[in-house]
Amino acid sequence: MKGDELIEELRDLQTIRKQCERMYEMAKQDKLHFFGINLDKIESCAKEVVTCIKKHYPNLNVPMHSRFRHFDPKAIENLRKKWTTHEVDREEQTRRLIDLAFISVLLDAGAGDEWKYVDRHGRTLVRSEGIGAASLQMFLDGMFSSDEAIKTRVNSRGLQKVSMQELKVGFQASKSNPLVGLDGRAGLLKRLAKALEKFPEYFGHEVHRPGHLLDFLLVKADKDKKVSLHVLWKALIIGLEPIWPQRVSRIRNGDVWSHNHLKIIGQPGSDMIPFHKLVQWLCYSIVEEFTNFGIKFDHLDDLTCLPEYRNGGLLIDTGVLVPKDTVDTDMTYHVGSELIVEWRALTVALIDEVAEHVRKQLGKTKSELSLSKILEGGTWRAGRELAYTLRPTGAPPIRIRSDGTVF
Repeated sequence: MKGDELIEELRDLQTIRKQCERMYEMAKQDKLHFFGINLDKIESCAKEVVTCIKKHYPNLNVPMHSRFRHFDPKAIENLRKKWTTHEVDREEQTRRLIDLAFISVLLDAGAGDEWKYVDRHGRTLVRSEGIGAASLQMFLDGMFSSDEAIKTRVNSRGLQKVSMQELKVGFQASKSNPLVGLDGRAGLLKRLAKALEKFPEYFGHEVHRPGHLLDFLLVKADKDKKVSLHVLWKALIIGLEPIWPQRVSRIRNGDVWSHNHLKIIGQPGSDMIPFHKLVQWLCYSIVEEFTNFGIKFDHLDDLTCLPEYRNGGLLIDTGVLVPKDTVDTDMTYHVGSELIVEWRALTVALIDEVAEHVRKQLGKTKSELSLSKILEGGTWRAGRELAYTLRPTGAPPIRIRSDGTVF
């Protein structure tokens, strides 16, 4: 496979499942170094998820997995009302919400066990919810806009002016309240500004902003506003490529890693697994807003579970994934280590299976209870709740060292 072909393959959303399934097949044969699997535990894992769904959504009306679940609903409602009062039309309101989702998701790497955020109501929030609240407040304050008259917007010039100190203050980060990967997040914002300007076909020709993806999709959609998810995915995976650190030769897709067990002699790239966690998280989040606007997406099922420590932690904490003696739970592992790559790949494959059992237990079809809803209801939430039950800080069963651009 030539270099350009390999890059296209690693960008392809369907490659994620394909490579993760290869790892899963090896796990079934007990050929992996770090993890075994106990498929007899999938049913009980699914029961944990079902219990969680019924607890939080007793009518089973589960929303999509989205960054918007982490924002104060009243704050978003008030924002919409304010925009409407100021005669901001529906299209522009959608663009601004896409702006918000972009910035919040891309800042949403792991915060660490020590960091916390106190919102304007005095509530102490941690991890993803804390980052969500902090990013929303920074958005409201106009940190990411270059126009004082239009604070609630994100554009390239606004991102270029954000300093490390402003970001530190916005996150309330300090020596006594350390936020993991702050430098990585700051660098990512600067690179995002350049990416927005590099791809005007996606992000606009004059004011370069994430929200212009709405205009791009409306051009690509048919008369019924129907469009393939892969159109949006291509815009995201190509448009955001410049923001990721270059980890693998010629590959700047960020969340792409290698595992020696997958290597096939004579097939370059056969050992690489793309996860694209942040891009998928972003895709899930903005699909919701585009859907609210009236755009209909085909191929939504091609998105995978988010390969992160809540979904993966659920599988370990329920006994589906069994760490071998080669795993030292007192250590912190780099996100690119083969142990973490194994964990994440198996998470993608196994959550698909858990989802099928969840639907069966609830008597729902795939169209009635999508993977997105199961994640929200769901595996992510159950993973978090179980983590706090088993470990006081809610830390994952295996610790991951990241730079703020993956988790």
